[in-house]
Amino acid sequence: MIHLKYFFRNVYIASILGVAVILYILKDLQLIFGYTPQLLLFLVVIAFAAWCGGLLAGLFTTLVSAVASIYFLFEPYNFLAVASLGGLLHVALLVSVGAICSLIISLLYKQQQRALHTVMEREEQLKQEIAERNKTRAERDLYVFLAKSSTEFIGMCDTEGVPFFINDAGLRLVGLDSLEQGLDIPIREFFFPEDQAFMMDEFFPAVIQNGRGEIEIRFRHFKTGEAFWMICNVFVLKDLNENLAGLATVSTNITERKKTEEALRQSQINLNRAQAVAHIGSWRMDVGNNILDWSDENYRIFGISKGTSLTYQLFLEIIHPDDRALVDKAWKDALTGKPYDIEHRLIVGQEIKWVREQAELEFDEHGSLTGGFGTTKDITDIKRSQEALQHERMFLRQVIDAAPSMIFVKDRESRFILGNEALARCYGTNPENLIGKSEQIFNTDADEVARIQRDDLEVISSRTPKRIPEEKVTCRDGIVHWYSTVKIPLLEDDNSCNKLLGVASDITERKRAEEALRLADRRKDEFLAMLAHELRNPLAPIRNAVQLLKMREDEDPKLVWSRNVIDRQVTHMARLLDDLLDVARIMQGKITLKSERFELTDIVNNAIETSRPLIESRGQELIVSQTTTPQWIEGDRVRLEQVLSNLLNNAAKYTSEGGTITLSVMRDNSDAVIKIQDTGIGIAPDILPQIFDLFTQADHSLAHSQGGLGIGLTLVRQLVEIHGGTVTAASAGVGQGSSFTVRLPALTMKSTDTESTQTQSMLPIPKFRILVVDDYLDAAESLTMLLQAEGHEVETADCGLKAIEQAQSFRPQVVLLDIGLPDLDGYEVAKRLRALPETRDTVLIALTGYGQTEDRERSELAGFNHHLLKPVNFEKLSALLTAS
Repeated sequence: MIHLKYFFRNVYIASILGVAVILYILKDLQLIFGYTPQLLLFLVVIAFAAWCGGLLAGLFTTLVSAVASIYFLFEPYNFLAVASLGGLLHVALLVSVGAICSLIISLLYKQQQRALHTVMEREEQLKQEIAERNKTRAERDLYVFLAKSSTEFIGMCDTEGVPFFINDAGLRLVGLDSLEQGLDIPIREFFFPEDQAFMMDEFFPAVIQNGRGEIEIRFRHFKTGEAFWMICNVFVLKDLNENLAGLATVSTNITERKKTEEALRQSQINLNRAQAVAHIGSWRMDVGNNILDWSDENYRIFGISKGTSLTYQLFLEIIHPDDRALVDKAWKDALTGKPYDIEHRLIVGQEIKWVREQAELEFDEHGSLTGGFGTTKDITDIKRSQEALQHERMFLRQVIDAAPSMIFVKDRESRFILGNEALARCYGTNPENLIGKSEQIFNTDADEVARIQRDDLEVISSRTPKRIPEEKVTCRDGIVHWYSTVKIPLLEDDNSCNKLLGVASDITERKRAEEALRLADRRKDEFLAMLAHELRNPLAPIRNAVQLLKMREDEDPKLVWSRNVIDRQVTHMARLLDDLLDVARIMQGKITLKSERFELTDIVNNAIETSRPLIESRGQELIVSQTTTPQWIEGDRVRLEQVLSNLLNNAAKYTSEGGTITLSVMRDNSDAVIKIQDTGIGIAPDILPQIFDLFTQADHSLAHSQGGLGIGLTLVRQLVEIHGGTVTAASAGVGQGSSFTVRLPALTMKSTDTESTQTQSMLPIPKFRILVVDDYLDAAESLTMLLQAEGHEVETADCGLKAIEQAQSFRPQVVLLDIGLPDLDGYEVAKRLRALPETRDTVLIALTGYGQTEDRERSELAGFNHHLLKPVNFEKLSALLTAS
């Protein structure tokens, strides 16, 4: 439009200029137009204007020409022909002709312009087509170049699925070496076998229908056969008639992305598994995008189906009603920037769960919440374990507090880490107040504390348990208690030790009981000693009287029988007293052996002589079988004689009159063996295992009761065992007799190494001045009569002071001194006699009913030469006097 405007403006200006030029020519040449042809000069301009500018321009030029012609009507040109009436007609004619000419010329011009415009349009259209074709060719060349140089897979195929273009990158991706090779392969084969049917039957038809499509699919590498992932953008190709010509694709290799996605997926699976194993869920909040993501485990913990709309109200509804206010406050505090770390309960279905929630919220510079991350840990099992542990601790606490023993744990500095009620009661405090403190805070006895701490350090340092059978502990109230303590080191994982466990049992009552038992035992010993003394005292004058009767040459059978019965019974009673005291001493470990080497035959013969009166009195036959080779043993001669005589007496008591007793002595390897058999009542099988037990008798029936205390065999076993030997019993049953076998360690010695002490022929007894000191009148008088009958000079005293006084004047060579005197005891009297010059060398013989080991030791310390028990064997006393 702008160009047309300028064009018409230029046409008008040219018309005006053309008319002016005509006027100038007419004026300067002074041509006289007396007729109209001169006006035709204006038609030239009109024609030009109409041709160039169209009808309006022609009309405009015609009007201008008419006005210019009128110019000549005025001076100085009015003389022209146009000044006449005819001239006006010519002007009118000029206008008419100009108008018609303008119309005709403009119509011709328009037609010519139309034709020219049509030609020019076609020419322009041809130029555009040529340009479009050139552009299309260039674009095609560019597309081909871009396709060939692209790293993506670009391919095209026809409607039959046969490719007609694959770029170089596509060929490389699928493992083809040339385009020709690729064009021979149907498009179906480019996909992984498992995906071919889907692509051909479902995906490509959908693309044809929709015009384009996109999919992630596996391609096949033709050389390796391996699959790789591609994202395919597929679109249809159409010809110029918009008909389907084929399909094209631009595909990108996304194998690495797929691997990454698979790794991320596997990582997410592993994370979900880890969260499931650890019972830890997680969540992420993005406030700006209004996103709240929960992990699978978080959904599981809260018991919410995945995909449920998550709201704060839903969250609160799941929380246990008793915990909601606490959780709500904690979350609101977290929104102000405070830490969010809280444990609370959830109600999921019918189950109550415990969870621990932690969160870190994110804020912008203005303090507005932008997001956050949090975890939810299911601690139900932990809580249950804690509750169980707490219950167990309470139970153990109740147990150790209920225990009467003191139970404690200490560290290396002897500070209490744990202590029970018993320990707290001992130290006058409570268990909580013990923690971190040591003994010296509660125990004022520094020596006790030092000893206890030394034991603690020893156990910890050596890492070895220690048992302290008895230890004294002073309690808070000052009362001393006795404890039996065990201390055990508590080892760490690295085998180091910094703590110990102690258990101390209060044995105060036991100590008191033991002390009471010791006191009772001492009193028992004193009682037995007193009993023996009191029983021996009346036996002494009886035996002395029997001995006096033996000195008479009275052959009255009844008198002889009576005398022998009294003698046997006194001997039996004395033996019972000896056994009773001996077994008591042995059981207490108070017996002392006087070991010597001797031939076994010696004690066998002595035992036979001791038991012979009983055997002969029952009319029994004693068969003795001994080896000809001497057997030597080491031991206490008196005690081993006591063993054999007890076994012989036992055989005689439980064998009927006229029975047989066999004593055999033999050698079995390194043992000397003595076997005593009888034809007596035998031993029942149920009694045999207990036959050597204290107070056990083979037969309790009245018909076979032979008296005794049931301690003889116990004494035998104890004496044999302390000699390193053994004794066994055997019997075929009741009425089948019995046998006892003693085994003693034998010595390997020649007969010349030592000689057995043989009984020498009796020598005449020298006559002595003898002082008998005894407050028991019958015993003193009967012994005096016996001694005087032997020709000794005898005086008596009934108390210690008299004995000392008489000794200074009588100057006795031998003093037979009773221990239990009414004023001074025999020990004190002996000491004073030893201090007197008159009796310094006198033979002092204790003649007493006290026969325990300590009694003999005391008599020796007091200065006695010998210690004899009542009732004294007068023959033994005579031998002793002879030896003195």
